[in-house]
Amino acid sequence: MDAASRERVVGEIEFETFSADDLEGISQLITAMSGDGRDLHLRDKSPAYYRWMYFANPAGAAMGCLARHGDRIVSSFAVAPKVMQVDGRRRLMGKTMDMFTDPEYQGMGLIKKCCDRAFAMARQAGVDGWYVTPSPNSYPIFKNKWGYSEDFELVYRTRMLDVPAVAAAMRPALGRVAGPLGRVKRRAAGPTRLPAGWTVAELAAFDAEADALWAEVGEGYGVAIVRDAAYLNWRYVENPDHYAVYGLRRDGLLRGIVVLKTTTRHGIPVGEIVDIVAPAQDARIHRLLLRIAVDHSRRLGCALVEAWSIRGTWLDRRLVLSGLAIPRAKIPFLLSPDHPDPLVHDKHAWLLTQGDGNDV
Repeated sequence: MDAASRERVVGEIEFETFSADDLEGISQLITAMSGDGRDLHLRDKSPAYYRWMYFANPAGAAMGCLARHGDRIVSSFAVAPKVMQVDGRRRLMGKTMDMFTDPEYQGMGLIKKCCDRAFAMARQAGVDGWYVTPSPNSYPIFKNKWGYSEDFELVYRTRMLDVPAVAAAMRPALGRVAGPLGRVKRRAAGPTRLPAGWTVAELAAFDAEADALWAEVGEGYGVAIVRDAAYLNWRYVENPDHYAVYGLRRDGLLRGIVVLKTTTRHGIPVGEIVDIVAPAQDARIHRLLLRIAVDHSRRLGCALVEAWSIRGTWLDRRLVLSGLAIPRAKIPFLLSPDHPDPLVHDKHAWLLTQGDGNDV
């Protein structure tokens, strides 16, 4: 496209706030650009997913802007609100998502205009700031151009369950962890064995028990999404994707929750530990929940199991002690400039899981 044509196209583009009528076009744009195929499947990208994500959130509708050329959506960006607990106070924080521009329209400044409008809407809605898990393409925009802070390192912590399958799929990238891989052994799947008085069962939905659990354990975290029943039901029960949810009880009382999902990465099944709700100070409950997660993934034939972890924190150490010792990949985690709560820059304050993102 020559300069005159580009200038004409830019003049024809209209910027609009998301509506329910746009979900099909947004889904088509994101699905076409995501590159998912047989070797990669992380989450649903259907119109039903975006209806759930953008308009059913109990924290409020997403603040989203799109660029339209004729009948075609060519750029899209949104900020999803999250009810956060920061130093014991409830605040509204945002999570950026789905930053896409059709390749034919890149280089026209469309995404900058979409972002500016979405951020202005978020501020007007009372959102104090937002966090970003950027793609490799958007990372330099947020970090270098817009001055976002990167205060800690977020990694996938991984445990191998089927070493030959992983090695065959990822051999070019595994040279640096060949030693740890060589020491991992496969074990047959079996039921999770728990100490006397402890039981585990799948949960179909969350109720007052989940509210009571969060009321008890939430104060142990300095920065966390409020994981009450309303949030958990929206995030994992009403979501068009499928999650396995287990409740851990001691003497009949709910003491912990773990949320799991199976994805496909590099053509192999992966068990994702999506979320954990448990007392921060109780290493035993975390250990039991992680054991349940590993056993569930093994029963489903997953080649590995993984979880998000902030390197060097107490949760990171607990994952390593539970066998999720290999740092598979780094996930950039950025915070918007001038966030009013200094505590969000302290890695030790966060409860941060894959459920806080939007990839699974």
